[in-house]
Amino acid sequence: MRRILIIIVVVLLVFLAIVVGSRNTDVITINYLIAQTELRISTFMVISVLVGFFLGFVTLLSKYLSLRLQLSLAKRKLKKLSKEE
Repeated sequence: MRRILIIIVVVLLVFLAIVVGSRNTDVITINYLIAQTELRISTFMVISVLVGFFLGFVTLLSKYLSLRLQLSLAKRKLKKLSKEE
């Protein structure tokens, strides 16, 4: 049941993205530090969301790995202390 609900939500989000993308067809100019480009608003929105998702994923992954390392070190220390007794 949960999988069906997840699939329905994903399909609705994809449908919403298609509708929003089809309504935003105007071209905008993006100025970078050394260049500029012209993109449709929908393309710029997709790129922005993907960059945000990637940055969030990298941030969460680094925090997760840091916590895993701390846990591993704490387990080693606990094991060492329990052997001494």
